[in-house]
Amino acid sequence: MRHTRIIVTHYGGPDTIQVVEEECPEPKHGEVRVRVLAAGVSLPDGLAREGVHPETPRVPYTPGWDLLGIVDQIGEGVSGFELGQTVAAMPISGCYAQYVCLPQRKFVPVPAGLDPAEAVAVVLNYITAYQMLDRSAKVKPGQRVLIHGASGGVGTAFLQLGRLAGVEMYGTCSAQAAEDNSLCFPASQPYS
Repeated sequence: MRHTRIIVTHYGGPDTIQVVEEECPEPKHGEVRVRVLAAGVSLPDGLAREGVHPETPRVPYTPGWDLLGIVDQIGEGVSGFELGQTVAAMPISGCYAQYVCLPQRKFVPVPAGLDPAEAVAVVLNYITAYQMLDRSAKVKPGQRVLIHGASGGVGTAFLQLGRLAGVEMYGTCSAQAAEDNSLCFPASQPYS
């Protein structure tokens, strides 16, 4: 069986992207193959393509920070996954492909029935926001936090996760973004 994937041939602009058709990968021992339903498109993907992100893969590589897909094939030694199961992963590269093989530890189960494009938007944005709130800032209930760029994916996740943690959240964004996004408020107005 053949599949299509995207590769970045050298660092630079969009002209570095090529589409290739090749044999579909087969899962090795301990790997799961997933038919990709949606892959995230994020700032880190663009920065990696330009060669400036700290976790930029060596060229040539397949971009795609995160994915949502359906388990298509299970390699030897894998347990806890079923064919047809919906899963998500954030391998940092490789997701812009029809099929992806990754170690089973990279996948997490996702409830069936979610819209793939909406669900994949949660993966990088909410993990990033959670790590920054919990691991970096170590916020506690009752604290106040100001988020710049609150209208973007990570900013929106910050506001929502902070509120769930009992933090008084404030967000700033451009006037245009404020018109387009009901979650973005002037810095003097709390998000509640």
